[in-house]
Amino acid sequence: MAPQLPDRYQTQVRLGRDGDIDEWLATDTALDRPVLIRVLDSDASQSRIAEFVTATRGAAQVEHVHLAGVYEVLESPAGGAYAAIEWNGGVSIADRLAAGETLPVSEFLPNAAGLAEGLAALHAANVTHGAIDPGAIVFSAAHPAKLSSFGRQRATRRAEDDTAALAHALRIAVTGSASPVIRPSHLVEGLPPAVDSALHRASRGDYDAAGLGTALRAIPSTPPPSRRPGWSWRWLIPATMLLVSAIVLAGVGLAIDVDPDSPFLFPATPPIAREVTTTTTTLPTATTLPEAPPGTLSAQPSVYDPFGDQSERERDLPNLVDGDPDSTWRTERYFDPLPLIKDGVGVTFVVGGAPGRMEFRATPSTGYSILWAETVPADFSGWEPIGSGTVLDAPATLQLPDRDGGVWLLWFTELPEQAPDEFYTVVSEVTFVP
Repeated sequence: MAPQLPDRYQTQVRLGRDGDIDEWLATDTALDRPVLIRVLDSDASQSRIAEFVTATRGAAQVEHVHLAGVYEVLESPAGGAYAAIEWNGGVSIADRLAAGETLPVSEFLPNAAGLAEGLAALHAANVTHGAIDPGAIVFSAAHPAKLSSFGRQRATRRAEDDTAALAHALRIAVTGSASPVIRPSHLVEGLPPAVDSALHRASRGDYDAAGLGTALRAIPSTPPPSRRPGWSWRWLIPATMLLVSAIVLAGVGLAIDVDPDSPFLFPATPPIAREVTTTTTTLPTATTLPEAPPGTLSAQPSVYDPFGDQSERERDLPNLVDGDPDSTWRTERYFDPLPLIKDGVGVTFVVGGAPGRMEFRATPSTGYSILWAETVPADFSGWEPIGSGTVLDAPATLQLPDRDGGVWLLWFTELPEQAPDEFYTVVSEVTFVP
């Protein structure tokens, strides 16, 4: 049975149970965004209710990209209590492990360091989590991992125990084993031995959360293996045409005399292999930004495709910021799922002011991330992750940290299949609200 909640929350589906807490996916109709509702049992004791409310409100004081945001926490008139938490479409590490998946090596170090830094931010505010394990970490591919499950029944109130528990959870996340004697670098190919030392020292109390974050951040990341595009029968068509053309040219070559030094057959300059690069972008000034709809900040969009050909229907980009919900921009059509082809594609925005919230509409099931940088970086790793999620039927909304200036990136990592072998998303009305 769905819990009794204020009218602003419309429950969609029960996701599961975390101890004495039920978890529901819901829509916050007041802000038009998906949320995770954590509902404490209605027959919980007053001391347990107080613990749940205190712990969750403590986490709400701290904002960090690797901490799940807490939007509201209240006691329920019918007994128990509930909290509305950030929902980004990810699943817990525990659920991934149950499905036979560990945290990918290429994703481990940035997320492990970020989780330690998020925990350090909690501790700096005199807040402890008290019940960290793989079920308290939420992760989805190419999105920042987040520490969540605030309000659990605590096993500890000591910050050093929190750090040791996080180190243990990270070891399990990447190895799939809870054994403390296993060295992650011995079990997982491509993981530097320095990871073993950092996690071991945190487990025995040599590092606090900030120290663990610093140690992990200092370890060079292993570059992810290059992805190969998946097979598609559509590729057979151009391949066949090229083969036929080659046969025809060969026949012509046998029939006529051709100068062997002809530049037609042997170009003077051989083709140059394309490298993954980003273009240098001159940021527009406030006076060159387009006029914004009332109540929003002006924004100038530009295509960002560092893993492709730097082109993605630029002519339609103005439709993203023209205030007309019926005018749209879409990505190119891809014959295979986007992750099989490249790491993503997106649009950058130079915004006239400091936005507090970003909203946009896109085709449901589109996976996205929001990132920020002072200027378009030379390498994708130079972007700062801000948030991520999956588009539902409602507009996507994300609260933004305080940033005045710089560049915002709307980065698409998953494109829905709109027709057989056609993957793309349609986007309209990207708005930045003060």
